[in-house]
Amino acid sequence: MAMATESRTADRTRYVCQIVFWVVFWTWGTFGFLADDVFTPLKQMRSQLVLLLDAVVVAMACVVVRQRWALVVTAIFLAVSWILTCALNHLGTLFWLNGTRDFIGLILLYPIVTFILDEPGSRQRFLDSFDKQGLYFLIVQAFCIVVQAFIYGAGDMVGGGFGHFYSGQVSVVIYLLSFFLLRRRIDPAHFLNSLNENKIYVLLLLPTFLNETKVSFVMLALYFALLAPIDRKLLLRMAVIGPVVALMLWAGLSIYDYTTTQSGNATAFATTEERIAYFMVESVENAEGGARWDIENNRGVTDVPRFTKLMYTVLLNEQEPGHVLIGFGVGQFKGGTQVQQSDFARTYDWLLMGSIPYLFHIYIQMGLIGLAMLLAYGIFIAVKRPQWAPHRDLNLQLMLLAVVLLVCFYNDMLRNLAFCMLFFTLMATSWRINDDC
Repeated sequence: MAMATESRTADRTRYVCQIVFWVVFWTWGTFGFLADDVFTPLKQMRSQLVLLLDAVVVAMACVVVRQRWALVVTAIFLAVSWILTCALNHLGTLFWLNGTRDFIGLILLYPIVTFILDEPGSRQRFLDSFDKQGLYFLIVQAFCIVVQAFIYGAGDMVGGGFGHFYSGQVSVVIYLLSFFLLRRRIDPAHFLNSLNENKIYVLLLLPTFLNETKVSFVMLALYFALLAPIDRKLLLRMAVIGPVVALMLWAGLSIYDYTTTQSGNATAFATTEERIAYFMVESVENAEGGARWDIENNRGVTDVPRFTKLMYTVLLNEQEPGHVLIGFGVGQFKGGTQVQQSDFARTYDWLLMGSIPYLFHIYIQMGLIGLAMLLAYGIFIAVKRPQWAPHRDLNLQLMLLAVVLLVCFYNDMLRNLAFCMLFFTLMATSWRINDDC
């Protein structure tokens, strides 16, 4: 009797956790569009809302996370990050605490999702809900992107439901979500037929070419390369699916060229020099001067190229010695509203603005120690098999690995709660009970 009562309580907890999960995900995934494009006074609430959603996830983790490994990982992160930030970089505990919010999704979402999936009935309920919520989310993102592209043209303002300046994130999210939902519906024995029956998931990729995000072409290649099961018939399937890939690539390029032309960016990447400049300035030593000029003449906005930021760390180590191992403290990319920025963040504001490769994000705050911890955590998550699932969905895990490598050099979307909710859900569901596609 007591065991039955305990089981019902655990099931109710998982169900409530699932509901809270979707509320947080949808709120994060649509508020930006509502605040930026529908009712602009909502912008004033953004910081408070994000803080509330962070608190909800932390509270949910406190209630449901009991896995020993998750508690150990969380304790290690909190202890090491506090030592690096407060003890060694002499920053305040409040500053550190605010900075740890960037790691809530990275540390807490995977154990939360595995808790929901740990029981067969709850797992099936969550996956059934995921099928519906995922399709609705893709449709909503397509609507938001089309509206934003019509208003602003192709560019950074087209971030879908996430709002302005989330163009890269919304594209990656769309590809991941569509890939997962389509993989669940692919019949390896009737590959083309099942692909045709579920073509809505492929068609919903097209809006990603309305925001001038180059990463969409990388994701498109990964999408079709990993969609088919990896077996002896792989080459045959890839040969058959070739025309579909070519058609999608042609459609994507056509939409991309048209939208960039309409946005006044028709000459973008016209030369090799322009392609290189997108990733790295000609002289790293002159990066600060160029960025300062942009801030003064471009309304306080600059975006130092991604690779330049990574390479500038060599000069930064010369200018600010003693931080290679320990970084400059957790919280350098936050503050300015409720919590004051650090002296380092104010001095190097030009370097911390704009697109941030995730490796740079970690290194600046926690140095080589942080990068080593990130690598160890990634390997641990990749090899730790949940008790309910003896098999891997190798295709999905390869897709997730490719996205992680892309994010390391592309942007810092792993600090975003909504992205982590999707990413770690897919990571958890990439372990399967059977070995089917």
